[in-house]
Amino acid sequence: MPDVRRKRGQRATTRRRLAVAGIGAFVLVDLALVAVALTAEPAGLAADRAPVALPSSLPSEPAAEPTPTVTTPAPAVAPTRALSAVDAETAWRSQAGSCAPGGTADDLVLESTTSGGGTWSATSVSSEAALAGVDRLQATAADTVFVVGPAGAGCTPSFAQTFTGGAEFRDYPDRLAAAWFVSRTSTSTVHSPAGDRPAPCAVIDLAVAGDARAAVLCGDGTVHRTVDSASTWDAGTAVQGAVALTSGAGGYLVAASGAAGCDGVAISSVVDSATAVAPLGCAPATVDAPGAVAVSAAAGSLWLWAGDAVLVSADGGRTW
Repeated sequence: MPDVRRKRGQRATTRRRLAVAGIGAFVLVDLALVAVALTAEPAGLAADRAPVALPSSLPSEPAAEPTPTVTTPAPAVAPTRALSAVDAETAWRSQAGSCAPGGTADDLVLESTTSGGGTWSATSVSSEAALAGVDRLQATAADTVFVVGPAGAGCTPSFAQTFTGGAEFRDYPDRLAAAWFVSRTSTSTVHSPAGDRPAPCAVIDLAVAGDARAAVLCGDGTVHRTVDSASTWDAGTAVQGAVALTSGAGGYLVAASGAAGCDGVAISSVVDSATAVAPLGCAPATVDAPGAVAVSAAAGSLWLWAGDAVLVSADGGRTW
């Protein structure tokens, strides 16, 4: 009986020694793997970083770095079209039109869609003032839109509005004073609800965020903002290739052509409280002529009219 117990004890001791040895081997292997992981190149960075040669005892003259080629976008011009969105399905648009003092012009034509830009219906702005162009287009509902533009023989700014989806337009001269707009005959002046105010530049586009808040786009791509009805303007934020502007939640959205890394129309955000530009996305659209870009944000959707394409983004311009 004692021999049996002695053999059992010897077997248990052997098993414990084997277990300890196995654990020790596992720990050594694990430590080796950790060391390899700490010295390996992180995934995704190897292709971005070239090996660095160690310097010799007598360092040679460093090679001159090549001068980067800088592509300067062409100066922006005033948009030849206007776009105003209501929601993801509904929007109004128009060509900017032209007005020659002393001349006559056909009735201004607006188009509206309730299918996300799939189809458009045309309507004439037939009012007594006889608007010949669009300096500002603003839709507030599917059947409600107003237009500010040149009218009559003097091409003076006028205000017309419809509440019937375009079935009837009426002139409202008293509402012109309370509207934001930039007259094409005086682009260095912004009219706000507080009256005519000097602009920080020759304005090519205007985005309105409220009675006191708005932004203008200058021909050099700089966006200037105001929070006091155009009485003062901030120092401005430069956006490469900027061609169109609209107001968005908390700031302004800028459409740009020829931006680095975007073979289309780049969308960026410029927030009121910052000067930095935040790139958002790239719309697959072609700008086929100067001024042939318009952008409008409403109800969580961003619309872009560039060339012949009308695109709608549901995430603020990140995807289309």
